[in-house]
Amino acid sequence: MKHMIAVLLIVMFVTVPSFAFAHGDAIHILGTVTDTTQERIVVTTPKGESVTLMIQDKTIFQLDGITTDTARPTVGDRVVAEAEKEAGHLVAYEVRFATPKTK
Repeated sequence: MKHMIAVLLIVMFVTVPSFAFAHGDAIHILGTVTDTTQERIVVTTPKGESVTLMIQDKTIFQLDGITTDTARPTVGDRVVAEAEKEAGHLVAYEVRFATPKTK
């Protein structure tokens, strides 16, 4: 039993750090859309910061967990985005969004 616990602990210590670095240089943006155009999305974070995400042709959009080519986030939608810094701008490569339910 002690050997099995020791092996389990060793496996955890070896694999857990690889998960922590899996995203590389990705920047995670979480918040609510306050403005949107075809080229950019402006997101207000829970801390009140305004972040502009540039959109490219290769940006992937997911509405409620389903990848879509036609739907785009609108003002008021909740957004979780993965972005990278390119040429001084944040460029989104994946944008997951959903419309909040009314109370």
